[in-house]
Amino acid sequence: MKTTRILTAVIMALLIAGIAAAFAEETIYQPVDQPVIYLHIDGGQAEIDRMNESPDHSYRCTGTMDIAVPEEYGGDFNGRYPQENVQGLKLDYIRGRGNGSWGMSKHPYRIKLEEKTDLFGMGANKNWALVANYFDNSLIRNRITYWLGEKMGLEFTPEGTYVEVVMNGEYLGSYYLCEQVRTGKNRVAIEELKEEDTALPDIQGGYLLEFFPDDEGPDMFETGHLILGNQTPSFNPEDDGYENDAQKEYIRDYIRRAEDAIYAEDGNYADYLDLESLADYWWIMEFSANGDAFRTDSAHMFKKRFEADGSEGKLHFGPLWDFDDAWGCAQVETQQVAGFNNTFFAWTEELRTKPEFRAILIERWQVMDEKLEELVREGGVLDRMAALMKDAWYRDNEKWQACHLEDGTDVGRSFEEEIEHLRGWINLRREWINANMDRIGMTNCTLSVRGEGVEEESFKVNCDDYISLYDIWDLIPADKTDSFAGWALEDGTIVEDFLWVDRDITLTAVYND
Repeated sequence: MKTTRILTAVIMALLIAGIAAAFAEETIYQPVDQPVIYLHIDGGQAEIDRMNESPDHSYRCTGTMDIAVPEEYGGDFNGRYPQENVQGLKLDYIRGRGNGSWGMSKHPYRIKLEEKTDLFGMGANKNWALVANYFDNSLIRNRITYWLGEKMGLEFTPEGTYVEVVMNGEYLGSYYLCEQVRTGKNRVAIEELKEEDTALPDIQGGYLLEFFPDDEGPDMFETGHLILGNQTPSFNPEDDGYENDAQKEYIRDYIRRAEDAIYAEDGNYADYLDLESLADYWWIMEFSANGDAFRTDSAHMFKKRFEADGSEGKLHFGPLWDFDDAWGCAQVETQQVAGFNNTFFAWTEELRTKPEFRAILIERWQVMDEKLEELVREGGVLDRMAALMKDAWYRDNEKWQACHLEDGTDVGRSFEEEIEHLRGWINLRREWINANMDRIGMTNCTLSVRGEGVEEESFKVNCDDYISLYDIWDLIPADKTDSFAGWALEDGTIVEDFLWVDRDITLTAVYND
Protein backbone atom coordinates (compact mmCIF):
# COMPACT_ATOMS: atom_id res chain seq x y z
CA MET A 1 0.00 0.00 0.00
CA LYS A 2 2.79 2.41 0.93
CA THR A 3 4.61 1.71 -2.36
CA THR A 4 1.38 2.34 -4.29
CA ARG A 5 0.86 5.71 -2.57
CA ILE A 6 4.43 6.81 -3.29
CA LEU A 7 4.17 5.75 -6.94
CA THR A 8 0.82 7.50 -7.30
CA ALA A 9 2.22 10.71 -5.82
CA VAL A 10 5.22 10.60 -8.18
CA ILE A 11 2.97 10.02 -11.21
CA MET A 12 0.70 12.91 -10.19
CA ALA A 13 3.67 15.23 -9.80
CA LEU A 14 5.04 14.27 -13.20
CA LEU A 15 1.65 14.68 -14.87
CA ILE A 16 1.00 18.06 -13.30
CA ALA A 17 4.41 19.31 -14.29
CA GLY A 18 4.52 17.70 -17.68
CA ILE A 19 1.96 19.47 -19.87
CA ALA A 20 2.14 23.09 -20.93
CA ALA A 21 -0.66 25.50 -20.23
CA ALA A 22 -2.96 25.72 -23.22
CA PHE A 23 -6.00 26.39 -21.00
CA ALA A 24 -5.50 29.63 -19.01
CA GLU A 25 -2.34 30.73 -17.30
CA GLU A 26 -1.66 27.75 -15.06
CA THR A 27 0.06 24.40 -15.33
CA ILE A 28 -2.28 21.82 -16.75
CA TYR A 29 -2.89 18.64 -14.79
CA GLN A 30 -3.88 15.93 -17.27
CA PRO A 31 -4.02 12.24 -16.34
CA VAL A 32 -4.13 9.81 -19.23
CA ASP A 33 -7.33 8.10 -18.10
CA GLN A 34 -9.74 10.86 -17.00
CA PRO A 35 -11.04 14.18 -18.35
CA VAL A 36 -10.30 17.19 -16.15
CA ILE A 37 -12.59 20.12 -15.44
CA TYR A 38 -10.76 23.37 -14.70
CA LEU A 39 -12.82 25.91 -12.78
CA HIS A 40 -11.49 29.49 -12.79
CA ILE A 41 -13.35 31.35 -10.04
CA ASP A 42 -13.52 35.13 -10.18
CA GLY A 43 -12.14 36.81 -7.08
CA GLY A 44 -9.76 34.00 -6.17
CA GLN A 45 -9.58 31.99 -2.95
CA ALA A 46 -11.53 34.51 -0.90
CA GLU A 47 -14.60 33.97 -3.07
CA ILE A 48 -14.14 30.19 -3.00
CA ASP A 49 -13.97 30.29 0.80
CA ARG A 50 -17.21 32.27 1.00
CA MET A 51 -18.93 29.73 -1.25
CA ASN A 52 -17.59 26.76 0.71
CA GLU A 53 -18.62 28.31 4.02
CA SER A 54 -22.19 29.06 2.93
CA PRO A 55 -24.39 26.59 4.91
CA ASP A 56 -27.47 27.03 2.72
CA HIS A 57 -25.60 27.21 -0.63
CA SER A 58 -26.84 30.75 -1.14
CA TYR A 59 -23.41 32.23 -1.91
CA ARG A 60 -22.64 31.98 -5.60
CA CYS A 61 -19.41 32.47 -7.49
CA THR A 62 -18.83 33.29 -11.14
CA GLY A 63 -16.03 32.40 -13.51
CA THR A 64 -15.27 30.10 -16.42
CA MET A 65 -14.82 26.39 -17.01
CA ASP A 66 -12.49 24.42 -19.28
CA ILE A 67 -12.57 20.71 -20.06
CA ALA A 68 -9.35 18.95 -21.05
CA VAL A 69 -9.62 15.41 -22.42
CA PRO A 70 -6.68 13.01 -22.83
CA GLU A 71 -6.07 11.74 -26.34
CA GLU A 72 -6.44 8.15 -25.15
CA TYR A 73 -9.81 8.76 -23.50
CA GLY A 74 -12.49 6.60 -25.07
CA GLY A 75 -15.44 7.67 -22.97
CA ASP A 76 -17.10 6.15 -19.92
CA PHE A 77 -16.56 2.45 -19.11
CA ASN A 78 -18.88 1.55 -22.00
CA GLY A 79 -17.54 4.24 -24.35
CA ARG A 80 -20.71 6.30 -24.35
CA TYR A 81 -19.35 9.69 -23.42
CA PRO A 82 -16.63 11.01 -25.72
CA GLN A 83 -15.86 14.71 -25.43
CA GLU A 84 -13.75 17.29 -27.20
CA ASN A 85 -11.63 19.83 -25.36
CA VAL A 86 -13.63 22.90 -24.34
CA GLN A 87 -12.36 26.30 -23.28
CA GLY A 88 -13.93 29.34 -21.67
CA LEU A 89 -17.44 28.15 -20.83
CA LYS A 90 -18.91 31.01 -18.83
CA LEU A 91 -20.55 30.20 -15.52
CA ASP A 92 -23.79 31.89 -14.64
CA TYR A 93 -22.78 30.65 -11.19
CA ILE A 94 -21.27 27.83 -9.20
CA ARG A 95 -22.49 27.12 -5.67
CA GLY A 96 -22.55 24.34 -3.12
CA ARG A 97 -25.12 21.56 -3.13
CA GLY A 98 -26.03 18.57 -0.98
CA ASN A 99 -27.11 18.09 2.62
CA GLY A 100 -24.94 15.81 4.77
CA SER A 101 -22.21 15.72 2.15
CA TRP A 102 -21.86 19.52 2.28
CA GLY A 103 -20.40 19.30 5.76
CA MET A 104 -17.52 17.12 4.57
CA SER A 105 -14.09 18.35 3.50
CA LYS A 106 -14.59 17.50 -0.19
CA HIS A 107 -17.45 19.72 -1.33
CA PRO A 108 -20.06 18.90 -3.98
CA TYR A 109 -21.11 21.69 -6.35
CA ARG A 110 -23.89 22.79 -8.64
CA ILE A 111 -22.94 24.52 -11.87
CA LYS A 112 -25.16 26.68 -14.05
CA LEU A 113 -23.69 27.73 -17.38
CA GLU A 114 -24.65 30.96 -19.10
CA GLU A 115 -25.58 29.02 -22.25
CA LYS A 116 -26.94 25.53 -22.78
CA THR A 117 -24.04 23.21 -23.58
CA ASP A 118 -23.88 19.53 -24.43
CA LEU A 119 -21.27 18.03 -22.11
CA PHE A 120 -20.06 14.50 -22.87
CA GLY A 121 -23.02 13.79 -25.14
CA MET A 122 -25.61 14.10 -22.37
CA GLY A 123 -27.67 16.76 -24.11
CA ALA A 124 -27.57 20.54 -24.06
CA ASN A 125 -28.40 22.07 -20.70
CA LYS A 126 -27.24 24.86 -18.44
CA ASN A 127 -27.51 22.91 -15.18
CA TRP A 128 -25.00 20.30 -14.01
CA ALA A 129 -23.93 18.65 -10.77
CA LEU A 130 -20.45 17.77 -9.57
CA VAL A 131 -21.05 14.93 -7.11
CA ALA A 132 -18.18 14.41 -4.67
CA ASN A 133 -19.02 10.79 -3.63
CA TYR A 134 -17.26 11.56 -0.36
CA PHE A 135 -19.02 8.88 1.70
CA ASP A 136 -18.40 6.21 -0.95
CA ASN A 137 -15.06 4.44 -0.59
CA SER A 138 -15.44 2.99 -4.10
CA LEU A 139 -16.50 6.29 -5.78
CA ILE A 140 -18.77 4.25 -8.06
CA ARG A 141 -21.93 3.44 -6.08
CA ASN A 142 -23.96 6.19 -7.73
CA ARG A 143 -22.78 5.05 -11.16
CA ILE A 144 -23.75 1.45 -10.37
CA THR A 145 -27.21 2.59 -9.31
CA TYR A 146 -27.84 4.67 -12.41
CA TRP A 147 -26.61 1.83 -14.64
CA LEU A 148 -29.06 -0.50 -12.91
CA GLY A 149 -31.93 1.97 -13.22
CA GLU A 150 -31.24 2.39 -16.91
CA LYS A 151 -31.11 -1.37 -17.46
CA MET A 152 -34.36 -1.84 -15.53
CA GLY A 153 -36.05 0.67 -17.83
CA LEU A 154 -36.71 3.50 -15.38
CA GLU A 155 -37.32 6.71 -17.29
CA PHE A 156 -35.02 9.70 -16.94
CA THR A 157 -32.23 7.99 -15.05
CA PRO A 158 -29.49 10.64 -14.72
CA GLU A 159 -26.54 10.27 -17.05
CA GLY A 160 -23.07 11.11 -15.88
CA THR A 161 -19.37 10.51 -16.32
CA TYR A 162 -16.26 10.68 -14.15
CA VAL A 163 -13.97 13.69 -14.25
CA GLU A 164 -11.29 15.15 -12.06
CA VAL A 165 -11.61 18.74 -10.89
CA VAL A 166 -9.06 21.52 -10.49
CA MET A 167 -10.33 24.79 -9.00
CA ASN A 168 -8.10 27.85 -9.34
CA GLY A 169 -5.08 25.59 -9.59
CA GLU A 170 -5.96 23.31 -6.64
CA TYR A 171 -6.60 19.63 -7.38
CA LEU A 172 -9.94 18.64 -5.76
CA GLY A 173 -10.09 14.96 -6.72
CA SER A 174 -12.49 12.68 -8.57
CA TYR A 175 -16.05 13.87 -9.21
CA TYR A 176 -19.10 12.52 -10.99
CA LEU A 177 -20.32 15.09 -13.50
CA CYS A 178 -23.99 14.40 -14.09
CA GLU A 179 -27.36 15.75 -15.02
CA GLN A 180 -29.39 17.42 -12.32
CA VAL A 181 -32.82 16.13 -11.39
CA ARG A 182 -34.99 18.75 -13.03
CA THR A 183 -37.51 19.00 -15.83
CA GLY A 184 -36.40 19.82 -19.35
CA LYS A 185 -35.83 18.42 -22.80
CA ASN A 186 -32.69 16.53 -21.84
CA ARG A 187 -33.68 15.87 -18.22
CA VAL A 188 -37.09 14.77 -16.89
CA ALA A 189 -38.80 15.36 -20.21
CA ILE A 190 -42.41 15.74 -19.12
CA GLU A 191 -44.87 18.37 -20.34
CA GLU A 192 -44.13 21.86 -19.09
CA LEU A 193 -46.89 23.64 -17.22
CA LYS A 194 -47.34 27.36 -17.78
CA GLU A 195 -48.44 29.91 -15.25
CA GLU A 196 -51.58 30.63 -17.26
CA ASP A 197 -52.72 26.97 -17.36
CA THR A 198 -55.81 26.66 -15.15
CA ALA A 199 -58.06 24.06 -16.78
CA LEU A 200 -58.09 20.38 -17.75
CA PRO A 201 -56.47 18.65 -19.52
CA ASP A 202 -53.48 21.02 -19.35
CA ILE A 203 -53.19 20.92 -15.57
CA GLN A 204 -52.92 17.12 -15.58
CA GLY A 205 -49.15 17.45 -15.96
CA GLY A 206 -46.34 17.53 -15.80
CA TYR A 207 -45.30 17.65 -12.18
CA LEU A 208 -42.00 16.69 -10.56
CA LEU A 209 -42.34 16.01 -6.84
CA GLU A 210 -39.86 15.33 -4.06
CA PHE A 211 -40.15 13.54 -0.75
CA PHE A 212 -39.62 15.41 2.54
CA PRO A 213 -38.61 18.77 1.06
CA ASP A 214 -36.24 20.99 3.03
CA ASP A 215 -38.39 24.08 2.47
CA GLU A 216 -41.59 24.25 4.52
CA GLY A 217 -43.04 26.92 2.25
CA PRO A 218 -46.01 26.80 -0.11
CA ASP A 219 -44.60 23.86 -2.12
CA MET A 220 -44.77 21.44 0.82
CA PHE A 221 -47.92 19.45 1.56
CA GLU A 222 -48.92 16.37 3.52
CA THR A 223 -51.12 13.39 2.83
CA GLY A 224 -52.17 10.94 5.49
CA HIS A 225 -48.89 9.07 5.12
CA LEU A 226 -46.37 11.25 3.24
CA ILE A 227 -44.75 14.67 3.25
CA LEU A 228 -44.14 15.86 -0.31
CA GLY A 229 -43.09 18.98 -2.14
CA ASN A 230 -43.67 20.41 -5.59
CA GLN A 231 -40.25 20.78 -7.23
CA THR A 232 -41.56 21.68 -10.70
CA PRO A 233 -43.59 23.72 -11.06
CA SER A 234 -42.92 25.62 -7.85
CA PHE A 235 -45.80 27.49 -6.32
CA ASN A 236 -43.47 29.72 -4.34
CA PRO A 237 -43.14 33.14 -6.04
CA GLU A 238 -40.18 33.94 -3.77
CA ASP A 239 -38.23 31.01 -5.26
CA ASP A 240 -38.72 31.55 -9.01
CA GLY A 241 -42.19 30.01 -8.83
CA TYR A 242 -45.69 31.32 -9.38
CA GLU A 243 -49.10 31.17 -7.76
CA ASN A 244 -51.65 28.90 -9.42
CA ASP A 245 -54.30 27.38 -7.16
CA ALA A 246 -55.78 25.24 -9.93
CA GLN A 247 -52.53 23.39 -10.55
CA LYS A 248 -51.66 23.18 -6.87
CA GLU A 249 -55.02 21.73 -5.85
CA TYR A 250 -55.15 19.37 -8.82
CA ILE A 251 -51.87 17.57 -8.07
CA ARG A 252 -52.50 17.41 -4.35
CA ASP A 253 -55.99 16.06 -4.82
CA TYR A 254 -54.67 13.48 -7.32
CA ILE A 255 -52.05 12.20 -4.89
CA ARG A 256 -54.53 12.01 -2.04
CA ARG A 257 -56.96 10.05 -4.22
CA ALA A 258 -54.11 7.72 -5.18
CA GLU A 259 -53.29 7.19 -1.51
CA ASP A 260 -56.93 6.54 -0.65
CA ALA A 261 -57.05 3.90 -3.38
CA ILE A 262 -53.91 2.22 -1.99
CA TYR A 263 -55.44 1.87 1.47
CA ALA A 264 -58.94 0.92 0.31
CA GLU A 265 -59.85 -2.75 0.53
CA ASP A 266 -60.51 -3.01 -3.21
CA GLY A 267 -59.01 0.27 -4.31
CA ASN A 268 -58.27 1.14 -7.93
CA TYR A 269 -54.68 2.18 -7.18
CA ALA A 270 -53.50 0.92 -10.57
CA ASP A 271 -55.45 3.77 -12.15
CA TYR A 272 -53.17 6.27 -10.40
CA LEU A 273 -49.75 4.59 -10.22
CA ASP A 274 -47.35 3.25 -12.81
CA LEU A 275 -46.82 0.04 -10.86
CA GLU A 276 -43.80 -1.23 -12.77
CA SER A 277 -41.83 1.95 -12.17
CA LEU A 278 -42.85 1.87 -8.51
CA ALA A 279 -41.70 -1.75 -8.21
CA ASP A 280 -38.36 -1.04 -9.90
CA TYR A 281 -37.75 2.10 -7.86
CA TRP A 282 -38.59 0.33 -4.60
CA TRP A 283 -36.42 -2.66 -5.47
CA ILE A 284 -33.36 -0.50 -6.15
CA MET A 285 -33.89 1.48 -2.94
CA GLU A 286 -34.56 -1.63 -0.87
CA PHE A 287 -31.92 -3.93 -2.35
CA SER A 288 -29.18 -1.33 -1.93
CA ALA A 289 -30.31 -0.58 1.65
CA ASN A 290 -30.13 3.12 0.82
CA GLY A 291 -30.05 5.07 4.07
CA ASP A 292 -31.71 8.08 2.38
CA ALA A 293 -34.50 6.11 0.71
CA PHE A 294 -37.90 7.83 0.71
CA ARG A 295 -36.99 10.14 3.61
CA THR A 296 -35.12 13.01 1.95
CA ASP A 297 -35.65 15.21 -1.07
CA SER A 298 -33.35 12.87 -3.02
CA ALA A 299 -36.41 10.67 -3.67
CA HIS A 300 -38.77 11.72 -6.47
CA MET A 301 -41.87 10.90 -8.43
CA PHE A 302 -43.40 12.63 -11.41
CA LYS A 303 -46.71 12.84 -13.23
CA LYS A 304 -47.12 13.15 -16.95
CA ARG A 305 -50.03 14.89 -18.60
CA PHE A 306 -50.82 11.85 -20.76
CA GLU A 307 -49.68 8.25 -20.97
CA ALA A 308 -48.56 6.79 -24.31
CA ASP A 309 -52.08 5.49 -24.99
CA GLY A 310 -53.59 8.96 -24.56
CA SER A 311 -55.05 8.32 -21.11
CA GLU A 312 -54.43 10.64 -18.18
CA GLY A 313 -50.88 10.51 -16.90
CA LYS A 314 -50.13 8.44 -13.80
CA LEU A 315 -47.57 8.84 -11.03
CA HIS A 316 -44.19 7.44 -12.10
CA PHE A 317 -41.27 6.97 -9.74
CA GLY A 318 -37.78 8.38 -10.15
CA PRO A 319 -35.36 9.68 -11.13
CA LEU A 320 -32.87 7.84 -8.94
CA TRP A 321 -30.52 10.09 -6.99
CA ASP A 322 -27.94 9.95 -4.18
CA PHE A 323 -26.71 6.42 -3.46
CA ASP A 324 -23.24 7.11 -2.10
CA ASP A 325 -24.38 5.90 1.34
CA ALA A 326 -25.81 2.59 0.11
CA TRP A 327 -24.70 -0.84 -1.13
CA GLY A 328 -22.95 -1.77 2.13
CA CYS A 329 -20.91 1.42 2.06
CA ALA A 330 -20.27 1.79 5.79
CA GLN A 331 -19.71 -1.89 6.60
CA VAL A 332 -16.25 -2.48 7.98
CA GLU A 333 -16.66 -6.20 7.31
CA THR A 334 -18.74 -7.65 4.49
CA GLN A 335 -21.95 -8.90 6.08
CA GLN A 336 -25.22 -10.13 4.71
CA VAL A 337 -28.05 -7.60 4.84
CA ALA A 338 -31.26 -9.50 5.43
CA GLY A 339 -34.84 -8.41 5.17
CA PHE A 340 -37.30 -6.56 2.97
CA ASN A 341 -37.66 -3.65 5.38
CA ASN A 342 -34.32 -1.88 5.17
CA THR A 343 -36.16 1.14 3.78
CA PHE A 344 -39.58 2.51 4.62
CA PHE A 345 -42.16 3.87 2.20
CA ALA A 346 -45.71 3.86 3.55
CA TRP A 347 -47.33 3.20 0.19
CA THR A 348 -45.27 0.11 -0.64
CA GLU A 349 -45.66 -1.19 2.92
CA GLU A 350 -49.39 -1.32 2.22
CA LEU A 351 -49.12 -2.47 -1.39
CA ARG A 352 -46.90 -5.41 -0.42
CA THR A 353 -49.89 -6.86 1.41
CA LYS A 354 -51.80 -7.02 -1.90
CA PRO A 355 -51.29 -10.14 -4.08
CA GLU A 356 -51.43 -8.19 -7.34
CA PHE A 357 -48.55 -5.90 -6.41
CA ARG A 358 -46.53 -8.72 -4.88
CA ALA A 359 -46.74 -10.52 -8.21
CA ILE A 360 -45.28 -7.44 -9.95
CA LEU A 361 -42.48 -7.24 -7.38
CA ILE A 362 -41.59 -10.90 -7.88
CA GLU A 363 -41.59 -10.51 -11.66
CA ARG A 364 -39.40 -7.40 -11.54
CA TRP A 365 -36.99 -9.03 -9.11
CA GLN A 366 -36.27 -11.75 -11.67
CA VAL A 367 -35.27 -9.03 -14.14
CA MET A 368 -33.21 -7.16 -11.58
CA ASP A 369 -31.41 -10.27 -10.35
CA GLU A 370 -30.22 -10.95 -13.90
CA LYS A 371 -28.88 -7.40 -14.16
CA LEU A 372 -27.11 -7.74 -10.82
CA GLU A 373 -25.46 -10.93 -12.02
CA GLU A 374 -24.30 -9.03 -15.11
CA LEU A 375 -22.92 -6.37 -12.80
CA VAL A 376 -20.83 -8.57 -10.50
CA ARG A 377 -19.67 -11.48 -12.66
CA GLU A 378 -15.98 -11.71 -13.51
CA GLY A 379 -15.21 -9.26 -16.28
CA GLY A 380 -18.68 -7.70 -15.93
CA VAL A 381 -19.81 -4.13 -15.46
CA LEU A 382 -18.33 -3.74 -11.98
CA ASP A 383 -14.91 -4.85 -13.20
CA ARG A 384 -15.07 -2.50 -16.19
CA MET A 385 -16.02 0.42 -13.95
CA ALA A 386 -13.21 -0.49 -11.58
CA ALA A 387 -10.65 -0.57 -14.39
CA LEU A 388 -11.71 2.93 -15.43
CA MET A 389 -11.59 4.34 -11.90
CA LYS A 390 -8.66 2.57 -10.23
CA ASP A 391 -5.92 5.16 -10.81
CA ALA A 392 -8.30 8.07 -10.24
CA TRP A 393 -9.31 6.51 -6.91
CA TYR A 394 -5.70 6.48 -5.71
CA ARG A 395 -5.21 10.10 -6.79
CA ASP A 396 -8.38 11.11 -4.95
CA ASN A 397 -7.30 9.11 -1.91
CA GLU A 398 -3.97 10.91 -1.76
CA LYS A 399 -5.91 14.16 -1.54
CA TRP A 400 -8.56 13.18 1.00
CA GLN A 401 -7.45 10.20 3.08
CA ALA A 402 -6.34 12.35 6.01
CA CYS A 403 -9.80 13.92 6.11
CA HIS A 404 -11.48 10.50 6.04
CA LEU A 405 -9.35 9.45 9.00
CA GLU A 406 -10.26 12.59 10.92
CA ASP A 407 -14.02 12.45 10.39
CA GLY A 408 -14.40 8.67 10.80
CA THR A 409 -15.43 7.88 7.23
CA ASP A 410 -12.37 5.74 6.45
CA VAL A 411 -13.13 1.99 6.28
CA GLY A 412 -9.53 0.86 5.90
CA ARG A 413 -9.83 -0.77 2.48
CA SER A 414 -7.83 -0.27 -0.69
CA PHE A 415 -9.68 0.26 -3.95
CA GLU A 416 -9.27 -3.40 -4.92
CA GLU A 417 -10.53 -4.52 -1.51
CA GLU A 418 -13.50 -2.16 -1.75
CA ILE A 419 -14.51 -3.55 -5.13
CA GLU A 420 -14.44 -7.09 -3.74
CA HIS A 421 -16.39 -5.97 -0.69
CA LEU A 422 -19.02 -4.46 -2.97
CA ARG A 423 -19.19 -7.60 -5.11
CA GLY A 424 -19.49 -9.82 -2.04
CA TRP A 425 -22.13 -7.60 -0.47
CA ILE A 426 -24.29 -7.69 -3.60
CA ASN A 427 -24.04 -11.47 -3.87
CA LEU A 428 -24.92 -11.99 -0.21
CA ARG A 429 -27.94 -9.70 -0.58
CA ARG A 430 -29.04 -11.56 -3.71
CA GLU A 431 -28.65 -14.86 -1.91
CA TRP A 432 -30.91 -13.79 0.97
CA ILE A 433 -33.62 -12.39 -1.29
CA ASN A 434 -33.70 -15.41 -3.58
CA ALA A 435 -34.01 -17.69 -0.55
CA ASN A 436 -36.74 -15.60 1.12
CA MET A 437 -38.97 -14.32 -1.68
CA ASP A 438 -41.96 -15.93 0.05
CA ARG A 439 -41.55 -13.31 2.80
CA ILE A 440 -41.89 -10.28 0.57
CA GLY A 441 -45.42 -9.59 1.79
CA MET A 442 -44.41 -9.59 5.46
CA THR A 443 -44.29 -5.96 6.48
CA ASN A 444 -45.37 -6.22 10.11
CA CYS A 445 -44.79 -8.80 12.80
CA THR A 446 -46.49 -9.03 16.19
CA LEU A 447 -44.41 -8.70 19.34
CA SER A 448 -46.24 -9.88 22.46
CA VAL A 449 -45.01 -9.41 26.03
CA ARG A 450 -46.06 -11.11 29.25
CA GLY A 451 -44.69 -12.17 32.63
CA GLU A 452 -45.12 -11.63 36.33
CA GLY A 453 -46.39 -8.12 36.96
CA VAL A 454 -46.39 -7.32 33.23
CA GLU A 455 -49.66 -6.39 31.61
CA GLU A 456 -49.93 -8.53 28.49
CA GLU A 457 -49.63 -6.37 25.39
CA SER A 458 -49.00 -6.84 21.67
CA PHE A 459 -47.27 -4.44 19.29
CA LYS A 460 -46.88 -4.24 15.54
CA VAL A 461 -43.20 -3.91 14.53
CA ASN A 462 -41.29 -4.09 11.26
CA CYS A 463 -40.48 -7.62 10.18
CA ASP A 464 -36.85 -8.46 9.38
CA ASP A 465 -35.55 -5.67 11.56
CA TYR A 466 -33.83 -5.09 14.88
CA ILE A 467 -35.85 -3.54 17.67
CA SER A 468 -34.48 -2.05 20.88
CA LEU A 469 -35.81 -3.77 23.99
CA TYR A 470 -35.06 -0.60 25.91
CA ASP A 471 -38.24 0.74 24.32
CA ILE A 472 -40.33 -1.67 26.44
CA TRP A 473 -38.38 -1.19 29.65
CA ASP A 474 -41.23 0.76 31.21
CA LEU A 475 -43.42 -2.37 31.07
CA ILE A 476 -41.40 -3.88 33.92
CA PRO A 477 -42.99 -3.13 37.33
CA ALA A 478 -41.01 -0.56 39.27
CA ASP A 479 -40.58 -2.91 42.23
CA LYS A 480 -39.00 -5.57 39.97
CA THR A 481 -36.53 -3.56 37.91
CA ASP A 482 -33.62 -4.49 40.20
CA SER A 483 -34.29 -8.20 39.77
CA PHE A 484 -35.16 -8.08 36.06
CA ALA A 485 -32.89 -10.51 34.15
CA GLY A 486 -34.19 -10.02 30.60
CA TRP A 487 -36.79 -11.23 28.16
CA ALA A 488 -37.13 -14.92 27.32
CA LEU A 489 -37.99 -16.15 23.83
CA GLU A 490 -40.23 -19.14 23.35
CA ASP A 491 -37.23 -21.50 23.50
CA GLY A 492 -35.95 -19.96 26.73
CA THR A 493 -33.16 -17.86 25.18
CA ILE A 494 -32.68 -14.64 27.14
CA VAL A 495 -32.39 -11.39 25.18
CA GLU A 496 -31.54 -8.13 26.90
CA ASP A 497 -30.73 -5.33 24.45
CA PHE A 498 -31.74 -5.81 20.80
CA LEU A 499 -33.89 -8.41 19.08
CA TRP A 500 -34.04 -9.44 15.42
CA VAL A 501 -37.73 -9.82 14.56
CA ASP A 502 -38.44 -12.12 11.61
CA ARG A 503 -41.73 -13.65 12.80
CA ASP A 504 -44.43 -13.17 15.43
CA ILE A 505 -42.62 -13.38 18.78
CA THR A 506 -43.73 -13.69 22.40
CA LEU A 507 -41.39 -12.39 25.11
CA THR A 508 -41.70 -13.36 28.77
CA ALA A 509 -40.17 -11.26 31.54
CA VAL A 510 -37.62 -13.20 33.60
CA TYR A 511 -36.42 -12.21 37.07
CA ASN A 512 -33.54 -13.28 39.25
CA ASP A 513 -34.50 -15.16 42.39
